[in-house]
Amino acid sequence: MRYIRQEIFSEMGKKGQEKLQKSSVAVVGVGALGSNSAELLARAGVGNILLIDRDVVELSNLQRQRLFDEDDIGKPKSLAAKEHLAEINSEIKIDFLIDDLNFENIGRIFSKKIDLTLDCTDNLETRFLVNDFSIKNNVPFIYSSAVGSKGYVFDVVPGKTPCLRCFLKEATALDTCETAGVLNAITSLISAIQANEAIKMLLGKEHETSLMFFDAWKNDLLKIKANKNKNCICCVKNNFEYLTGKKSSRAAKLCGHDVYQIKTKPTGKIQFNEIKNKLKKIGKITDFGYCISFDSRITIFEDGRALIKAKNEKEAKSSYSKLVGN
Repeated sequence: MRYIRQEIFSEMGKKGQEKLQKSSVAVVGVGALGSNSAELLARAGVGNILLIDRDVVELSNLQRQRLFDEDDIGKPKSLAAKEHLAEINSEIKIDFLIDDLNFENIGRIFSKKIDLTLDCTDNLETRFLVNDFSIKNNVPFIYSSAVGSKGYVFDVVPGKTPCLRCFLKEATALDTCETAGVLNAITSLISAIQANEAIKMLLGKEHETSLMFFDAWKNDLLKIKANKNKNCICCVKNNFEYLTGKKSSRAAKLCGHDVYQIKTKPTGKIQFNEIKNKLKKIGKITDFGYCISFDSRITIFEDGRALIKAKNEKEAKSSYSKLVGN
């Protein structure tokens, strides 16, 4: 009876519902877009959902990331999302990964069959990594982004549609939620469109081929024809620069309030516990099992990553060196 209202819809039916229950979707980025899209797919009965995120819940997230609440502050987003989604729908399988998706681990993480990937990330490096992997391995994905009052959605089907690198250029000065702000209405709208497109694609139904643009403040809705670039470095020349690691960074600015990610080699349990015990002596730590938070300034993961609140990259690296070591 859970899905009866959905099954009545003529484009779905019982067969469509059964197909959803056998489908697998990976959600890359569990912030405003990813958490909302994942919730809609979980409620719709998508049988297998993989949540991937490297960040933790902050107070400023709650304005738009409606899956989380105040008790989740400081928790890894993918873990908190998994816990809430399991309460919403206990009949589906939800896996989570607290990690930075990168060229070294994407093959392992996506080694199991994935029918569709949702790109809900906040940076071009990860977007282009997902794009590379999808084109090379023939896995469709749906791009989504939202900043200010504006957002975009685009369905990428390898061999049939343009890929992201056909029309998205590498850049370092794009607006972010921190610099331009973001309305919760646009993240809700974009994630709803993305989830709806996902259901269409999983059912093998006709889906949107245009780049969809929305401005929630001005009520502008546009469909933009995206053309395949005949010289595209990815889908035409098959030069997967991000998948091979040719273009990757050690430090990254996250879509939060002055938060930087530092990546190093995995620490292992012994070294991780040594770091934990060292920090206990000089301040307050919160142990989440998968990671520890120190004085709300730095969150350290067992895989060697750290999220650090700092004014700039130089300060973040300095704090990491002082508190953790090189």
